[in-house]
Amino acid sequence: MGIEVYQVKGDVMELIFDPTEEDLRVGETLCVRERDSGNGLIVQVISFRSLNYPSLVRDLLRLALNGERGNGNGSNTGESIQGGELPPEFIEALSEQTMPRERNLKVAICKIRKLANGEWDQWDGWIPHRDVEVTRTADSELFENCIELLGNPIELGYTLRGEPFKVDGRHLEKINIITGVKGCGKSHLAKVILLELMQLGAPCIVFDINREYVHLPKLEVDAITGRVIRPGIVHLKAGVNLKFGLRQFGIQPLITMLTKFGLPEVSAMHLENRLFGLFEEMRAMEQQGRKSPFLTIEHLIQMAEHNELAESEIVNTAIRSRLEAVRNTRVFARTPSEAIDLKGEYNRIRYGGALIIDISDLTPLARFGFVQAVIEIIKEICERELSKSTNRFPFAFFEEAHLYVTRNTIGTIVTRSRHIGITCFFITNMIGSLDETVLRQADNLFIMNTPFEDDVRHLAKCALTDLETMSSFVKRLRRHHALVIGNATKQYPVIIRVKPLEGINTAGETQYFFQAHRANGAQAIGRRSPQEMMRKLFGQTQ
Repeated sequence: MGIEVYQVKGDVMELIFDPTEEDLRVGETLCVRERDSGNGLIVQVISFRSLNYPSLVRDLLRLALNGERGNGNGSNTGESIQGGELPPEFIEALSEQTMPRERNLKVAICKIRKLANGEWDQWDGWIPHRDVEVTRTADSELFENCIELLGNPIELGYTLRGEPFKVDGRHLEKINIITGVKGCGKSHLAKVILLELMQLGAPCIVFDINREYVHLPKLEVDAITGRVIRPGIVHLKAGVNLKFGLRQFGIQPLITMLTKFGLPEVSAMHLENRLFGLFEEMRAMEQQGRKSPFLTIEHLIQMAEHNELAESEIVNTAIRSRLEAVRNTRVFARTPSEAIDLKGEYNRIRYGGALIIDISDLTPLARFGFVQAVIEIIKEICERELSKSTNRFPFAFFEEAHLYVTRNTIGTIVTRSRHIGITCFFITNMIGSLDETVLRQADNLFIMNTPFEDDVRHLAKCALTDLETMSSFVKRLRRHHALVIGNATKQYPVIIRVKPLEGINTAGETQYFFQAHRANGAQAIGRRSPQEMMRKLFGQTQ
């Protein structure tokens, strides 16, 4: 029978089809084209429902009636049907030959996306007449109209029909969001994108809170020429091989960290003014050609003990106690040789690689200031690239950013990303924690399974697609499937299956106490009595 138009309401078209002939899927793209004029529409399936019509109901009632008569209980029902109590439209019944087939018909609920008069164009409200031909849209046509490749292909996975799905790296730049419920494969998708970016020679920085990225392939560089042999990661662990000098760390990040440790606002203001004066003195010494001292946390603690950071002894005591707590984080270098030049480390991966900033061992309070310090250094890297017109801007990945970055810092990054060149990926399952500023500035959304209505409504604030489409798609996504929409797809929603990472240790698996055993072992354990287990554990004999 093919696929026929049932009705059109607003931007929703309903199509009738026989599932035994056409196996449609949610997310599939179809073309509805008039046979005479050739004009058509591009529509996308968002859901299904069964077909209901009076004759079908009549047939089902008749089957039920026959069943009741077989049980000897159908006389009253038969009289009520023959007595005309059913509506008139129930009178015409389908023949016995056609009814079984038509009982299986389905209705595909489709969103009208584009005009299909040659190249796809914005839909202006036109709808076709009834004499149409409905065909599946080939992936090649979808790619031609929705995917623009500019020589930087990034393979994310496969379409619903199994074709490789690629987007251009240029269209992934600036603000991206990867989200979904726990266990749906968000970090896996992030690693796919990260590895693809590295292969294209992009420099990346990853804030890793759960050590999910530290087992990726390591960077290999020619020791003589400095040329990248194999793009990979450089693992920098906060407090171990990633420590900063006090000046390098910066005043504001230090104040943020101390404030998280409970430093009162007045005390923070006194310390900020004192540090600003110290740093100015050090800069003046360097301008005069003299070597400035290497300022450490220990120096500040000593100054606080001698009441040199503020006039009040109480303020100095408050500052000193917080400085001692900050010292315990071990992220501050005690000597110049301990301090890591993050800009120098960035140069190592500047032509392909990733700096993994491992913050897993930092306390929640310490993370905010430390990450803010790294972000400030990233801004300086972007400004250096801008001043030299080299444009080797970093791609930054934030796993669960709300756990270590303040809303103000995120807002600053998002609003300034287009001006300083940084590209951000925010990966989270705490969908409600995504600020509206981030959602409205997002260039691309990668949404995995999201079954909760509140989360879907929150994501819809990005305005990249309508709420009905997003709700229909993301609630039905299987594991390792994602809805991709944004600049990478010219705002057309595409469902893909994320490609696997074979031969690569992606880590990040959930760790369990109870391990799976073979069936015979499990059965044997289940047959043991508590007394037998005690004797086995403690070597007791009867």
